[in-house]
Amino acid sequence: MRYLIALVFCFLLLPLQAHACRDLGDTLFFEAIPNPQPDADLIAKVSLSDINEETKTATAMVTVTVMQVLKTSDARVHQGDKIAMKYRFSSCGPDAINGTEGTIIARVGADSKGRLVLYPYIRRQRDGHITPPSMSE
Repeated sequence: MRYLIALVFCFLLLPLQAHACRDLGDTLFFEAIPNPQPDADLIAKVSLSDINEETKTATAMVTVTVMQVLKTSDARVHQGDKIAMKYRFSSCGPDAINGTEGTIIARVGADSKGRLVLYPYIRRQRDGHITPPSMSE
């Protein structure tokens, strides 16, 4: 009987968790630059491609094509560049889709081989909460 009750609770809670993510879902893109502005090296309009989500580490790697640099403190980033972007994700997002375009706010770093990597800030869609980049390898 205990197992039956536990099973019923699992089925009742699962839809609530899925609904919570739909309401709170995270995104890589910003519709407007927040005020105060996060400590960022780059604000740019980009297009996503080559999405690779490694579920064991909850890390995603995507390639971004820089369509327009809005602000940068790093002279290595230019319009037309294809740069790797690395970020953490969960069941609540952010959900990256090939070809998606938008404005990102990111820190600029390097991987273990010295290649340029972007680490984006993530915005929660419902309330605008901003999560700083996870810059660990």
